[in-house]
Amino acid sequence: MDTNKPDMTTNETAAEAAEDAEALAPLSSPREALERYGAWFILVCLRYMRAHGNRLINDSGGYSPDSVSALELVHTVIGGASQAGQRWQDEKKIPPMDWSHSLAINVLEDLEKRTELTIEQLAQNNSNYSDILSILNFQAAFELNILELYFVLCVALVQYSDRYMRAWRYATGATSKMRINVDFLLNALEFLADSPEAIRGVLREDGTLRRYGLIKLIESDIWGADTPLAYASVVVPNRIVSYFLGEAADFVPEGCRMLTSGDDGESVSHNSACEEELAGSLNGSAARLAIIGYEGLGRTSSVLHVANKLGASVLALDLNPYCEHMAKLDAHAQRFNLAVIMREVRLLGAILVISCDGLSSETQAWLQANARLFRERFESESHLRICVTLQRQTRLTRSLFGNLHEIIYPVPVRESQPELWELALEPYLSPQRAQDAAQAMAKGYCLSYAEIRATVEQTLARRAMRSPDHSLTPEYLTETLNKSRGHKLEGLATLRSTMLFLDDIVLSPSIRKVLEDVLNFARYRDTVMQDWGFHKYNVSGAGLSVLFSGVPGTGKTLTSLVLAHELGRALYVIDLSQVVDKYIGETEKRLGLIFDEAERSQAMLLFDEADALFAKRTNVKSSNDRYANLEVNYLLQRLEAYSGVSILTTNFSGGLDEALARRIQFKIEFPMPDTSERVDLWRRLIPANAPLAKDINFRAIASHFEMSGGHIKNAVFRAAIQAAAQHKPIDHDMLWDAALLVYREMGHVVRDSDDY
Repeated sequence: MDTNKPDMTTNETAAEAAEDAEALAPLSSPREALERYGAWFILVCLRYMRAHGNRLINDSGGYSPDSVSALELVHTVIGGASQAGQRWQDEKKIPPMDWSHSLAINVLEDLEKRTELTIEQLAQNNSNYSDILSILNFQAAFELNILELYFVLCVALVQYSDRYMRAWRYATGATSKMRINVDFLLNALEFLADSPEAIRGVLREDGTLRRYGLIKLIESDIWGADTPLAYASVVVPNRIVSYFLGEAADFVPEGCRMLTSGDDGESVSHNSACEEELAGSLNGSAARLAIIGYEGLGRTSSVLHVANKLGASVLALDLNPYCEHMAKLDAHAQRFNLAVIMREVRLLGAILVISCDGLSSETQAWLQANARLFRERFESESHLRICVTLQRQTRLTRSLFGNLHEIIYPVPVRESQPELWELALEPYLSPQRAQDAAQAMAKGYCLSYAEIRATVEQTLARRAMRSPDHSLTPEYLTETLNKSRGHKLEGLATLRSTMLFLDDIVLSPSIRKVLEDVLNFARYRDTVMQDWGFHKYNVSGAGLSVLFSGVPGTGKTLTSLVLAHELGRALYVIDLSQVVDKYIGETEKRLGLIFDEAERSQAMLLFDEADALFAKRTNVKSSNDRYANLEVNYLLQRLEAYSGVSILTTNFSGGLDEALARRIQFKIEFPMPDTSERVDLWRRLIPANAPLAKDINFRAIASHFEMSGGHIKNAVFRAAIQAAAQHKPIDHDMLWDAALLVYREMGHVVRDSDDY
């Protein structure tokens, strides 16, 4: 151990103090404030030496913290400091304790006056916050008493600069490999505490410093988990040191992200009524809000918009990746991880936004098992501003956060769609093109501005080789939208589409009239329900349910696809093999997921072969009957509450449950096409580009073979394959032969003479 310490004279130090007093001025930087505390820390180290010199001087007069002298034991019993230790310090010109103590007080008084001058200066400049006062802000953020603040400062100073590390080593005789420990802090700061219990109380596990991860105790390599408190080392997160220095830290807790103005949408993406309520709630120092609505409605964007007006930052926590990370940690690390998030929220005065959207089954299970961990933490943080974004409050969310004040974000109204689309398209298209495309797109989904803008950007990215004029067409925009909807339905349903419109398919006049009524219902129901007030008399959902019945091949599925294309919506065909499950409750769970996701994404649902799900309920003769009836009951309830468009198809409507009838707005029977309709089908199902012979007699084929549109399509395709193989145009004989094969496959008996 090197004992050649630098000489210090009382006169020189006093002169420096006097010079500082004359130069009293506001603080110029957070670094200056920290180093003023550094001067105080050095004086505390000198005071510690005078108070505890008997710990350092061994019997031979050496300077070592590892050797225990007889004088140390004697003076530990009788009290007071070792005379040998005091003589050694006199020889090294260590200032007396009273001098160090009084000068330390003077340094703090000087710092207090400078702080007051700084606050006055900030007030004159109309500035409410400055990183110059980062230490003062830190104390206020965590409501620390003086003892707690100085405890953190001492450790932070040692980690900040080697000059303070050397001061601590000088005072304790520590080696360069040692870290500042609890024993030094307890003894060096004891003069600030009312009692020994008070200073030890600073280190309680449930105390502020450890509860928020402001300090961390490190176990001794020798003692391990049984390390006595005095031998534990103390560290402060580098994040805290950076904060004291006013440095912009890039630290973000696991699973979180700091939202910036770049994450915000344009002002039109915000719901003014909801934002006004948000601002009123978040303007105080505490808030517990549930922001209810579907993803893409601008909920988080609105919080950021309000926060920017309030001068607050926003920390966003997505529970899916966060819980995945937490599941890998032990219980102590999980509590510490939560503490770090709360530390950042308080340190920054931030608003915490917790996303509960789209929680995976694994995340939900983990949260359910660890609900108490979250509930206790959030209940104890009642003074913070916390917003939870979710579609609706559930038993799980209440177990995590308790009861939250709800702010409900409504789905955008139809009337706002043209304006929002036009605004998003204007940077890329001419005014007239933007207006035309906006009018076309406004007939489909009801979207927020954030969703519309994302659709435009995704379409441009997908069509990067095309100019905006050719890529931002209603067809391509709708294609992008449809492919972006209903991702959570994958595995349970299949996305289907067609480019055909209602005028492109063969229908009887009566069926066409009903289908036009279906389209009008879907397009104008919002006006009737909301603007005209019919929602008062409709306690269930304002959805549209349509039943298509008829023999196979009559166009039920194709017509469903055409309706979706006319409405500009994605159509998902439910995969019954993936929905129906033999285990009790699983079918209902999957059906619930389907309706929830379809509601959120505004997609249309097609229940093909609906009689498999909506079969008539039977008298209960066994447990199987009971559970089968429960599934039908649940499905009927969800169908009635569903606000979207659902289409059911069946070959035999008589097998459906009677209660389904009043839940269906339109019922359409698809009959077999008559001769004239079959002629039209044969003609239309041959594309214009296909080579066609002039000898075809469509009426003869249509009259002889009574087939549905689906079977005619198969026959036409067979004939086209035969023609391509022979390198000839499609002729009458090819169509006749193909029709004959399909007709026989349908089960009809055909005379040999018909082979002609």
